[in-house]
Amino acid sequence: MLKVGIAGASGYGGGELLRLLLFHPKVQVVHVAGENRAGELVESVFPHLPLSSRMEKHPIDEPWNDIKILFTALPAGESGKLARLYRDRDVHIIDLGPDFRFRSHQRFSEVYKMPHPYPEGLSEATYSLVEWNRKAIKNSRILACPGCYPTGTLMGLLPFVQEGLLKKGSQIFIDGKSGVSGAGRGLTLDTHFPEIAESMKSYKPFSHRHGPEMEEAIECLAGFRVNILFVPHLIPVNRGLLSSLYFTLEKDWKEEDVWNVMKKYYQDETGVYLTEKPPSTAMVRGTNRTAISLRMEGSAAFVETAIDNLVKGAAGQAIQSMNVIQGWEEMEGLPMIGAFP
Repeated sequence: MLKVGIAGASGYGGGELLRLLLFHPKVQVVHVAGENRAGELVESVFPHLPLSSRMEKHPIDEPWNDIKILFTALPAGESGKLARLYRDRDVHIIDLGPDFRFRSHQRFSEVYKMPHPYPEGLSEATYSLVEWNRKAIKNSRILACPGCYPTGTLMGLLPFVQEGLLKKGSQIFIDGKSGVSGAGRGLTLDTHFPEIAESMKSYKPFSHRHGPEMEEAIECLAGFRVNILFVPHLIPVNRGLLSSLYFTLEKDWKEEDVWNVMKKYYQDETGVYLTEKPPSTAMVRGTNRTAISLRMEGSAAFVETAIDNLVKGAAGQAIQSMNVIQGWEEMEGLPMIGAFP
């Protein structure tokens, strides 16, 4: 059994990671840490998880010596500290946080308004959007799982980027809608039930930190700068993320031909569901799948994707990355059929 530890297990992403790993047939979770809940029983932090073990403190001073993979689901600036601690050990770091998503520590500092905790580690890190980076993931010590919004956006957009179909200099409009779990487990007025129930609203238009992350990922593949206009929205559901993408191609395309482009990249991907119907978050709830649809009007493209923000947008993608590292079947231990309704 592969022994793993989780730092940051008391939040929604870390809790989902723990839930999924408990069902993985080849993994043993030997450490579960949640700094603010250290000493508490896991089953008191997450009543749906029947574990009588207790939450530990994060291994800042004393590394866990009995693990091969450390999952980190921590706020900006925290995962890098643990990656530094483990730099001379035979341990893979799979980070659900933002510390290793940018290529340069300067860019990280610009976006997150703090110095990078481990800039030397950036050269060891790979952006772990699995369907698009398998070879690099296999050979990397540090894996940076994309944010939930970038995951949904990039899965829909990258086939067009890879084929060189985007019109240079054009703007890419991204309308993202996320369930409340995406805002984290901390108590805030915006996520208070009377504030969000039966209501929807945008937040951080054009200034959300996932915008620069998307731009960098696209620019790495496209070879030219792109201009993203990203507006996220909070919607009154627990989990689920719907991304609506609007952009212009270099020329007019028939919709059938664009579908062929999508099929070229995704028809053999077990984690991707291409659908002519508009995707819904219900299609993918609780699964590691991405549902994708598209429409064309001349050179104007509309692509829509749906993911579960806690699974494909976080914990599931981390486990998918682990499976690649280990050479296991990529979706092993991951749910591919959701609950409905």
